[in-house]
Amino acid sequence: MTRVIICGAGSAGCVLAARLSQDENVSVLLLEAGPDYPTMEELPDDVRSAWVFGVTEHDWGYVSADHVAGSDHHPTFATPDPAVIHAYRGKVIGGSSSTNASNALRPPRRDFDRWVALGNDQWSWNATLPVFQAMEDDHSRGARHGVGGPIPIRRFTGKQLRPVFADFVEACGAVGYDVVDDLNGTDTGGAGPLPLNQVASVRQSSALCYLAGARSRPNLEIRASTMIDRVELVDGRARAVVLDTGERIDGDLIILSAGALSSPGILMRSGVGPSDLLERLGIKPVLQAEAVGQNLRDHAMVYMTWSLGASVGDPAPPLQAVLIFSSLGPGTDGEVDLHLVPFTPDANTLVAGLGLVRPYSVGRFEITSADPNEPPRILFNVLDHPEDLQRMVRGVRLARELIDVNPIASYIETELWPGADVSSDAELVQAILGAKNTYAHATGTCSMGPAGAPWAVVDQTGRVHGLDGLYVVDASIMPTIPSVPTNLTTIMIAERCAGELRTQVSRTVSAGSFA
Repeated sequence: MTRVIICGAGSAGCVLAARLSQDENVSVLLLEAGPDYPTMEELPDDVRSAWVFGVTEHDWGYVSADHVAGSDHHPTFATPDPAVIHAYRGKVIGGSSSTNASNALRPPRRDFDRWVALGNDQWSWNATLPVFQAMEDDHSRGARHGVGGPIPIRRFTGKQLRPVFADFVEACGAVGYDVVDDLNGTDTGGAGPLPLNQVASVRQSSALCYLAGARSRPNLEIRASTMIDRVELVDGRARAVVLDTGERIDGDLIILSAGALSSPGILMRSGVGPSDLLERLGIKPVLQAEAVGQNLRDHAMVYMTWSLGASVGDPAPPLQAVLIFSSLGPGTDGEVDLHLVPFTPDANTLVAGLGLVRPYSVGRFEITSADPNEPPRILFNVLDHPEDLQRMVRGVRLARELIDVNPIASYIETELWPGADVSSDAELVQAILGAKNTYAHATGTCSMGPAGAPWAVVDQTGRVHGLDGLYVVDASIMPTIPSVPTNLTTIMIAERCAGELRTQVSRTVSAGSFA
């Protein structure tokens, strides 16, 4: 029997475990640093409720090394410490899919065109769309969508849409943005109901959608609260996973699915990465791979905030609609590069997350020690590129223009952040730099591409270039960041790679060995 070890039980790892364990000839071991809640009844509220997001108790607690300009005036949402940027990552079975805002937007075609242009011809729109369709259980739309898949996707429409969000969408239409019923059916953006993978306010994580149905299989073992140190590499082949306790677990195939802020760390501790960094930390280099930890990308975000003139009543559901638009404004041919996501954290406040979804800024990741329990150094470089900052300034101005239009304007009492007195470009730049955050969509640190490409760590199946038996399958292999929240795309990647891996495992089992 072929032994497969999956390191990380997040959005991708749960999918891989469920799919690979469908083969009775494969023994699957799924390892996760966070806790496990095997049944729906055991889920704590911050994992169960789709309306608890931002700061949770199931997080790695990482922060970025980005400099945040000091300011006494900043948004209060998602800023437990406004002096740093928190690198939110779920530490629990299901990973960030168990702690996120359950956003289920698909990337547009041009995002995959960019992947193809970087040498990944197997990841075109035509190749990925059928996978998205097969994943979905989306009853509200036509042939472009799937029914009966593992991921339920729902939208609040008609009378389900709270008046404040219906009025937000109406105001978007009034200033010239398209009003769109299906934001997974267009490449042009617009305003409308936000697709969500939640049912009856329960977040539908990959742990619920994929892993729950596989738990009873005798060939699947799940070990939670287990910290992974490194992969043991012998003669160019992955042979075992070593835990922080020193325990060594043999495997025929090892898959890293720990996410963009953990998978590169496992590679580095295994001796795969920039040699100068590894030698400085006392790690013997096994494979020189300068791209490991590079190409870190995330969506920049700030949280515009208003007090409301009258209570909007029950603030739940707090999230129902979105505007997807260009920083050049409505009625232009500009490429979609911004999201405005309104939500009500309480009955008297409206927050709108302004996200830059096509960032030019690029960061990096590196470990700080050979000890896996030491936090890494994460540098998002949020808004480092001057054009990113300029587009965020334009985004704030466009959001203000929208909020000043009825019917949404009738709710507003005072702009709390950035504040009505912050009006010049210089003042807005200062305010944004003092409140910059991320959409929590880290990608790219083990990017896929052709062998020899300076950015490429893995090939199009997730196999680490230059090694046998070692794969990376998670958001870290995205060569460029999609212009949408990344959970659905990460699951799609795991579905496709699982199919390739099952085919390969079946062939090698028939041949009597795993080459």
